[in-house]
Amino acid sequence: MRKLIIASILLLTPLLATASSGEVHLESAGIDLADQASSQRGAKYFANYCMGCHSLKHMRYNRMAADLGIPETELRQNLIFNGAKPGELMAASMRADDGEKWFGTAVPDLTLVTRWRSPDWVYTYLKSFYADPTRPYGVNNIVFPDVGMPHVLQGLQGEQRAVYAEAHAAEG
Repeated sequence: MRKLIIASILLLTPLLATASSGEVHLESAGIDLADQASSQRGAKYFANYCMGCHSLKHMRYNRMAADLGIPETELRQNLIFNGAKPGELMAASMRADDGEKWFGTAVPDLTLVTRWRSPDWVYTYLKSFYADPTRPYGVNNIVFPDVGMPHVLQGLQGEQRAVYAEAHAAEG
């Protein structure tokens, strides 16, 4: 019975991830795993913009560096900011209880988020923040409405404003 439940969960996870995107059109992330320079930039942006709050607690720094062709000296200089050693797991700088206090929920680990949601979901999510003065951090997200996360990439993307259109019901 236990195996059946686990198998059902594993089979339904992709359907749940698809359903979670709702009516939002997901943009193509256009991922090219052979583009090592792009992957290295992604690691840099994650370390600089995401890792203060989010961890990759199922990944070691040196494994990431080996996968992306990053020499250990560059790894230590440019991607490890918390005094960790290259063989350690990629833990967030923020304590879990601080995340709950500041954001209203535990800040999730992102190790497997692209497998759970999809690279296109993550790409669209990161691009879909917009100004919303009713939210605690002044932003909301089309893909994940009422998310408790600030728009950490606003300095790179700029401020997006929502554009509303009036919808009219078809007359019958």
